[in-house]
This record gives sequence, structure tokens and C-alpha cells, in this order.
Amino acid sequence: MARPPDSKTKGAERGLSRFEGFSDAVFAIALTLLIVEIKVPGSPEGPKGYTDLANAMAEQWREHLALVLCYLVIGAYWLQHHYSGRIYDRSDHGFSALNLVFLLAIVVMPYPIRVWCFHFGTGFEDPASVTLVAGLALTACTWMFKWFYGLSGGRRVMDERLAPDFLTQMTRRYGASTVIQITAVPVAVVAPRVGVAIALACVAFFLVPQPRPRYTPGKEPSAEETSND
Repeated sequence: MARPPDSKTKGAERGLSRFEGFSDAVFAIALTLLIVEIKVPGSPEGPKGYTDLANAMAEQWREHLALVLCYLVIGAYWLQHHYSGRIYDRSDHGFSALNLVFLLAIVVMPYPIRVWCFHFGTGFEDPASVTLVAGLALTACTWMFKWFYGLSGGRRVMDERLAPDFLTQMTRRYGASTVIQITAVPVAVVAPRVGVAIALACVAFFLVPQPRPRYTPGKEPSAEETSND
């Protein structure tokens, strides 16, 4: 839906097609590269000297765990990114810059997850746990920076037709999750596995369907507009 330029936005105002396309590409690359990190037994960089292939693959359980956790964490954020396509209405320079910071957190996220997986049950589990929880908290913060920027200036880049109570509900959901994940960092210092469990549970919450966007009565999007999203 075309709209006149908005004085609340910063820099060039654009639609979301290229914004979402670029973001989706980064998510796709981040998810695709996860399996590349697992070196197959017998490959040039894989395990050597094994006598049983099944055991050799089983001994790579830390890499398999890292793959699953990375996929779930990044997948949860992609689901919210996809969901927010019905919330954000346009982009500007500030929003795009914050999205770049968020995407940086996404592509870096496998590192702290792998650090924790490879040191789980070892003498280095405690600092590895803090590293993981801190990484999850920072990623949540970058999401919130985008969210609050979108809300600022009278819904700077958000769909102005959305009902205020819906935006309040989602702000509470995202905000509560972020606060809990930040709180999980000091918890992880004292009780590493508890902190990790709390942080991962917050991420897992967003794997479930979120509330359907609600609009101000009389301002609901048309069927044609919805089908084109």
C-alpha cells in the first residue's frame, strides 16, 4: 500500500520487500552453514583412527547437539522475523541499521552455542555456560532495539492500523523474555545449568504460534493485501 513520505522516519523510506529478502538470505545462510561444521568421519578434517563407524559418529554427539540447538535458536528468531512482517510496514535508515546489528548477532550465535556444547560436562562448563547465556541475552537485546525503534515516534515504521492493545501485548512478551534472559546471565554465574535452561526456555517460547495481529476496528487489511504478503 503506497503512502506519502513520513517525517518520523530517518533517511530514505522504503518498503519491506528488499529488507525482508536480505534478512531471509542471512538467516538461510546461517542455517545452511551449521551442517558444514560437522566433519564426517573419514573426511580430510574428520575423525581418524576409528574402528567402528557407528561409534565414530556417536562420539560426535556434541556437534550434533550444537547443530540442533543452533537450528532451534536461529529458527525461533526467523519465525519471529517472519511474523513481524505483518507488524512492520516500512523501513528507514535507522531501522535497517538496527536490523544489521540483529543479523550480526544471528550469524555469531552458533559460536557461543558450540562453545557450550563442546565444554558441557567438562571443567570449562561454567564459563562456557555464561558465554552461551550472554550471547542469547545480547541477541534478545538487539531484537528489542528494533522493536522499540519501530514503536518510537508514534510507530515510526510499524503498521499504524494495528490495535494499541496488541502492540502492548507483544511488547510485554518480548520485553519479559529479554529481561529474563538478561537476568539469566548472573544466574548462570552461580548455577550454570539453571541459567542455560532459563535462557533456552525463553527462546523456545517463541517457537509456538504468537497472537494473531489485531487491528483497529474498520482498519483491517483487505483480503488482497493479505494474500500479497
